[in-house]
Amino acid sequence: MAQYFLTENGYKKLKEEIDRLDRYLKNDIAKEIATAAAHGDLKENGEYHAAKEKQQLTAAKLRQLQERFSGANVVRKDELLPVESVTFGKRIKIRDTKTGNERVCTILGEGETDPENGVIAYNSPLASALIGHTKGETVDVRLPVGTKTFQILEVEFAEGYQD
Repeated sequence: MAQYFLTENGYKKLKEEIDRLDRYLKNDIAKEIATAAAHGDLKENGEYHAAKEKQQLTAAKLRQLQERFSGANVVRKDELLPVESVTFGKRIKIRDTKTGNERVCTILGEGETDPENGVIAYNSPLASALIGHTKGETVDVRLPVGTKTFQILEVEFAEGYQD
């Protein structure tokens, strides 16, 4: 079974999403199917087929989340050592050595990502290359757009891990 690393908050949100999807599948979609089936001939009943397709897609998403939940490994602050190293659960500031552009990233679990707000997965190419390095180091990172070199400017605990 695959392991998925999450913060305590990410674990809680994942559980809530599983519960929400389960209720939606058992209540709302089940009602939609029953209502559509009551309209008669199922062979040419578009409403029924749409509801069944929604049921299948929701069930697949639910199974995927349940798999992640069963393999969840909650990472706590005392496991994010050494403090000065880039690890899961850290907020980092990096500079592209070629362009001078700076970027702030928070490294969290797969289900906790929000790339538009700088939250990336620990197994993303950028995070994978930076993990284990410390402030001041320069790291070559293979990205889909090519290799870039970043200097690590800051390393601190992510929000939710601070004392």
